[in-house]
Amino acid sequence: MHHTTNTIKGLFSTTAVAVALTLPTSTYASLTGFDESKLPTKYIVKFKEDPSTLSAMSRSSFAGPRIVQESVLEQLDANKVEKLGDQSIYSIEIDTAKVAQLSNRSDVEYVEVDPPRYLLSETVPWGYTAVNAQLLDDSNAGNRTVCIIDSGYDLSHNDLSGNRVSGTNDSGTGSWSSPGNNNAHGTHVAGTIAAIANNEGIKGVMPNQNVNLHIVKVFNESGWGYSSSLVKAVQTCADNGANVVNMSLGGSQSSVTEKSAFQRIYDQGVLLIAAAGNDGNTAHSYPASYDSVMSVAATDNKNDHAAFSQATNQVEISGPGVAILSTVTVGEGKLSDISLDGVSQFDRGIVPHNRLVQRSGNYESEPVAGAVTAALGVCDTSSGGFNCGDMTDKICLVERIGNQSSGSYPEIDAVQACFDAGASASIVYSNSDLPGLQNPFLVDTNDRARMLSVTVDREFGQQLLTYAGQQVSVSTTLGEDYEYYNGTSMATPHVTGVAGLVWSYFPSCTAAQIRSALTKTATDIDIAGRDNRTGYGLVDSDAAVKYLEQNGCEGSGNGGGASDSFVNDTAVAIPDNNSRGVISELYVDREGDAGIVTVAIDISHTYIGDLKVTLTSPDGGQVVLHDNTGGSSNDIVNSYQVDFTGFESLGDWQLKAVDSARRDVGTINRWSLTFP
Repeated sequence: MHHTTNTIKGLFSTTAVAVALTLPTSTYASLTGFDESKLPTKYIVKFKEDPSTLSAMSRSSFAGPRIVQESVLEQLDANKVEKLGDQSIYSIEIDTAKVAQLSNRSDVEYVEVDPPRYLLSETVPWGYTAVNAQLLDDSNAGNRTVCIIDSGYDLSHNDLSGNRVSGTNDSGTGSWSSPGNNNAHGTHVAGTIAAIANNEGIKGVMPNQNVNLHIVKVFNESGWGYSSSLVKAVQTCADNGANVVNMSLGGSQSSVTEKSAFQRIYDQGVLLIAAAGNDGNTAHSYPASYDSVMSVAATDNKNDHAAFSQATNQVEISGPGVAILSTVTVGEGKLSDISLDGVSQFDRGIVPHNRLVQRSGNYESEPVAGAVTAALGVCDTSSGGFNCGDMTDKICLVERIGNQSSGSYPEIDAVQACFDAGASASIVYSNSDLPGLQNPFLVDTNDRARMLSVTVDREFGQQLLTYAGQQVSVSTTLGEDYEYYNGTSMATPHVTGVAGLVWSYFPSCTAAQIRSALTKTATDIDIAGRDNRTGYGLVDSDAAVKYLEQNGCEGSGNGGGASDSFVNDTAVAIPDNNSRGVISELYVDREGDAGIVTVAIDISHTYIGDLKVTLTSPDGGQVVLHDNTGGSSNDIVNSYQVDFTGFESLGDWQLKAVDSARRDVGTINRWSLTFP
């Protein structure tokens, strides 16, 4: 890896794709000047397959259906006509005024908008050990093929060039093996799955050049495409023997054509895995939210849910997706380092800030490279603000105040405070709310804090506090072959890699059985049981292999852990000073004795001493979980183990919250039940 010397190799400009990694669509547009509404509108048209519905011309002996269908489209002045697979389905551009004319034809089954799809954006990356890939041997991976639908794969990269890889280009996107400038997203994804263990760079989940890779390039440097391209790409994956398909991409609109195609491919035995989305809300993203696809959420290295990761009832599993170090197009990366007592701390995770500056109405990436050696000064944040004093000719160490969330980018505040105090460089470390390694955007709109700056996790930041007053070194180099990215795009290849690795041990299992094994053995994080933020939890390769060794492909349940864990994510307001309270119900379709039940509740309230919270089983068993304790404390976010032995689990369970005093109000945000 280039980081061993950290020499400056030249300037680097982050791509639109990279900027899109964690930005919500709306924010992506504002920070990059890209507007989805300005994309040309495309449509998907499906002609009826039943010969009795075809026109007289199509039933004639000299004209096959395809000739007639394409003639119809030509008569309506359709442009950029592409046939999708073997069915009578086409992607087209057509005047909006003629859409109704087309859809009203007797031989047309439907016309729908072709929705856009976009990229959801030897050191051992933290994600490699987080999924326990180091505990397994990938020598059997040659019996599996992983297909990556993305922006390409830099075949010239030292960490990728020796793999067993083939590829397919989609029309208009260029070479799959030479992505070109500003198009590193697919190469980053590929590195997480299969970067080679060669004593340099990084290593992927399957690092020993055994797994078969097939690359389908559907995105160019703009990072955008259409659902129709994805339909063709998934079929291409299947045609090239794919067992697992990675889709670090998505969009907000569903498509009948896409949904049908994905279900057909999944039913044929291909495991489909996609990013849950980066909008930081509860909206569905597609294709991840189709039932045929595993939807992957993102977590950081402390197992905290990433704020950008969309939370929906389709989220199935989580993977490492914050500050993920992987391969990028050769020469287009950036890396940072901190040296203490002359010793590099690179392996601790030193993330160069992703700095954005507004130029002519658009946000452009303008990282600051260089190297600074100076005394370390500490900026005091104990008051809730920044009190940096005089940092002239010092490196400023500062704790982050406030974390990035959807539409809010407070990272600039810490760096600006250091810059205004005269610092030569800044090191921002994580706060206690999110102590893990973070990679937030540094939105320096007016270019007021042009200074070398990096971010580290809380543990390392607190260690650095002991170096106050001592000489330390900070550096950032451009022109590297590796970079840290954020996104559910980065979480997805961790799950894809684990799926391929686990499946290689049990090639006789079906895609559905591997999917079930992954969810049954995921490490439960966040809220107990399955939840909308992290699904069944963090994927665990070693646990999945052990499960299949013990239970076989069939396992002992009906898949996904759904028979044991249940969650209600519908928020319910708690009425103020009302003895009747409010009841939130959760239906459990598990039969038999309930036993010891784990109850996880998330209630927001500004005075929890007002609250009494009770859980009631379907047949009347009742337990008080919270009994007006806690005084003026805020919120109840807790797990309880309660004994419902002798009570039936099947039916409607009720969580009741009663507020017994005036003024303070709250909400039942979510709650879950997990049975033994």
